[in-house]
Amino acid sequence: MVIMDVSDPARGQAFGPVPGSATAAGAGHRADSAPPDFEEFWAATIARLQQIPPAVRYVPQSAPATSTTAYEVSFQSWGERRIRGYAVTWDDDAPRPLIVHAHGYRSQVTPRLDWVQAGCHVLGFDIRGFGRSTDAVPAPSADGWLLTGSRQPETSVLRGAVCDYVRATEVAAALDVRVQRQVSHGVSLAGGLATMAEAVAPHADLLVLGVPTFGWSEGRRLLVERGSGAEVATFLARHPQYPEDDLQVVLTYFDAGLFAPSITCPTLLGIGRVDRVVPYASVRHIATRLRSPHEVMVFPVSHDAGPAMSEWERFDHRWLELTLGGVPGHFGRQPNAAASSTHLR
Repeated sequence: MVIMDVSDPARGQAFGPVPGSATAAGAGHRADSAPPDFEEFWAATIARLQQIPPAVRYVPQSAPATSTTAYEVSFQSWGERRIRGYAVTWDDDAPRPLIVHAHGYRSQVTPRLDWVQAGCHVLGFDIRGFGRSTDAVPAPSADGWLLTGSRQPETSVLRGAVCDYVRATEVAAALDVRVQRQVSHGVSLAGGLATMAEAVAPHADLLVLGVPTFGWSEGRRLLVERGSGAEVATFLARHPQYPEDDLQVVLTYFDAGLFAPSITCPTLLGIGRVDRVVPYASVRHIATRLRSPHEVMVFPVSHDAGPAMSEWERFDHRWLELTLGGVPGHFGRQPNAAASSTHLR
C-alpha cells in the first residue's frame, strides 16, 4: 500500500492502530468481527437480486456535446423498486473508460459532464429514497433514511441501497459501448455503498473511494456529529426503550470495513483528517483492511466548505489519471509522481 499524506508539509505519515481493532489499546468488543451469518446473508442477497430482471428503460435526452448520446436511465433493483439516473456515452467505437457513480447523503446525482468531456462514458443514479428514486422507499423512517427498516438486516434500507449500486454496475456493463475499463466511484454515502457492492459483486477495474461512510459501525456511534450517524444517536436518545445493541448488530451487517478484505481490484482511497460526518478513524477502519493494491491519500479536512478542501483536487487528478491512463503494475507498491513523499506498508 502507498500512503500519501497531503495534510501537512511533512506528509507521508503512516497509519497507527485502528481504534477498536485487536492492536488498539483498550479495545473491548472486536470491531472487525462479522455476524456469524454475514457471508450467507450477502450471498443470499445477491442471489435474490439476480432473480429480479433489471428491466432497463432509456429515454433519450439532449446530447451535451457533439458525438455523445444522453439518456434518462431507470432499472429495477432490490424489492423490484425502480431506480433512476442518467447515462452519457460517446458515439464513436473507441474503447473508453466507463464510470459509475452516485451521491452523498440527503442529496442526488449530478450529471458529470466534465468526466464525459475528459473522454469517459458515465452512468450515475439516485440511491433509493433520494432524488428521482425517492419513491423506491415508500415509507421512510421519520427518524431518518438510515433508520428505515432498521429492526433487522433483512429489511434495512441499506440492503436495498447496496443492491442499487450493484445493479447500476451491471446496467453500465451492458451499455452498447466499448469499455476500456470500468470504474466504480463514490464519495461519502456512495463511497460506502461502492465498497460493499464491489466486495459482494465485483465489476470494477478501479475502485475510487472518497471518505467512504459506514466504516467501523461502533465507532461511528461515538464520533459522528452530523449526517446519518448523528441520526442514529438522535434516534437512540429519543427512544431509550430501544435496545442499542440490537440496532448495532443490524448496522454491523453494513460495516464497510468488514467488506474491505474481499475487494480485489485496485483501489484509490481519500481520507480527511478532520471530518464531523465521516470521521478519520472510520475510514482508517476500511483502509487498513484492504488487501488489494491500493493507495491512500490523506487530506487536512473533508465534508467541509473551507479553503482547505481545495487540496482534494489532487485526489480528483489522481483518480482521473488512473481512469484515463490505466493502473500501472506498481500501483500501491512503490512511490510514484502523485505525491512528493510516500511511506510504504
